[in-house]
Amino acid sequence: MKKIVLALAVILTAGLSKGFANNPVDVNKKAVAAFHSDFYGARDVSWKESPKYVQAQFNLDNKVMFAYYKPDGSFICLIRNILTTELPSYLRKDIRKNYSSYWVSELFEVNTDQGSSYFIRLENGEGSLILNSENGSNWRTYNLPAPSAKRTVTL
Repeated sequence: MKKIVLALAVILTAGLSKGFANNPVDVNKKAVAAFHSDFYGARDVSWKESPKYVQAQFNLDNKVMFAYYKPDGSFICLIRNILTTELPSYLRKDIRKNYSSYWVSELFEVNTDQGSSYFIRLENGEGSLILNSENGSNWRTYNLPAPSAKRTVTL
């Protein structure tokens, strides 16, 4: 399950969501039903579907979120961009202490049935790095696949 969530997070980070159908005519009904049960009150919902999972992009509590479901309607994860002020204090403190020469260019939270993970892209004039924290752990470097590597998500 961790590999699935990390793969989805990498896809979001790398901006590869273009591989989805733009406006599917017939979205998976099981995934749609599960979504409406999980996120009552969601607005501005748009759907993207692939053979292996369904993505719902939506607005809830004035925040844009992405929910992922398997075709059988089972929940995979929820991804949302967050501010550094929304990080747990020990992670925020570590960023200030150990990465003060970097700025945050991207930060998001991934929630699954197993817990929460955070991914942060830090940049400075020399380059960038990605860190992640899973289920209360400290930051660790997250290595993206090489740009020329074939990226696939296996669920």
